[in-house]
Amino acid sequence: MPTFKPVESKTLAEAVAEQLMAMIAKGQLKPGDRLPTEPELMEQFNVGRSTLREAVKSLVVAGLLETRRSSGTFVSESYTDYMSQRLNWDMVFSKQDLRHIIEIRCALEEQAAALAAERATDAQKEKLDQLIKAISDVTTGPEKAIEHDIAFHVAVAEASRNPLLLSLVLNIRQVLHGYIKAGYTRRGYTNQIEADEIANLHRPIVDAIRAGRPDEAKKAMHVHFKNTTGWQLAQVDEGENKE
Repeated sequence: MPTFKPVESKTLAEAVAEQLMAMIAKGQLKPGDRLPTEPELMEQFNVGRSTLREAVKSLVVAGLLETRRSSGTFVSESYTDYMSQRLNWDMVFSKQDLRHIIEIRCALEEQAAALAAERATDAQKEKLDQLIKAISDVTTGPEKAIEHDIAFHVAVAEASRNPLLLSLVLNIRQVLHGYIKAGYTRRGYTNQIEADEIANLHRPIVDAIRAGRPDEAKKAMHVHFKNTTGWQLAQVDEGENKE
């Protein structure tokens, strides 16, 4: 169990909550872990009962913690809910978070791209082309671009014509929204050059699907993830080195 630091802040409940969230983000507290007892936490944080309860309650509402009668307080065991709530709080990703997202996306979406290259209809291929054009249209703004980006990845799953695979991609859509939003925010989307750059990261996937080449489509999706996450991992390393 990690050692907590006494809190010195005018907003004690917020400081306690932030420290708990940081421990969850870094994997020091994992889904399913039981927190120390209330008296232990009060002593380690050096705060009163009401402050601690306020902090814990805010994280329970956010979905990061859950209380179980007669058992204590635990980190939420639902990894998807945990991740989506973290993203909704606009927190900085830890390296562990990014790797978990990359792993699940590679497993699902690389296969989706390969199947789409074998099964996509002409209409589905045209839809992918239109979504790339929409992403590159900087006049729509970053929020719309994020929606088009998510729609692109869902459309690839639809083109796989595997309903179970599509369902799995749709089930992590909330996580994708926060992840992709963070990418647009950090990478930038303020001029046409940046919009074209982001669109071009998707284009090889469509080219391979249009050409009916499953192996190339799978590889293109893998390269896409590598290009869009490498710089994020580098930023996380930079941020951690500054701490």
